[in-house]
Amino acid sequence: MCEEHSMMGKGSIMETAMVEMWELLTTEQKKKVAVMRMDKFIKILEMKISGMEKMIEMKKEAIADIKKVQEMLKQ
Repeated sequence: MCEEHSMMGKGSIMETAMVEMWELLTTEQKKKVAVMRMDKFIKILEMKISGMEKMIEMKKEAIADIKKVQEMLKQ
């Protein structure tokens, strides 16, 4: 429980510092930061999609293998 409180305290300190820094930025700098955050979010989503595509490919291969076994059992 103490660790949770200490972590929460650090988080709020970080948030406060980020808010203070944000207020110091110009409008143009804020736009650049927003674009950077969007780029990071896009990369995260692309990584998730890539992982999903790999999983789909594995499942397709598993289905193909199961169908092969099914055909062998039918004969």
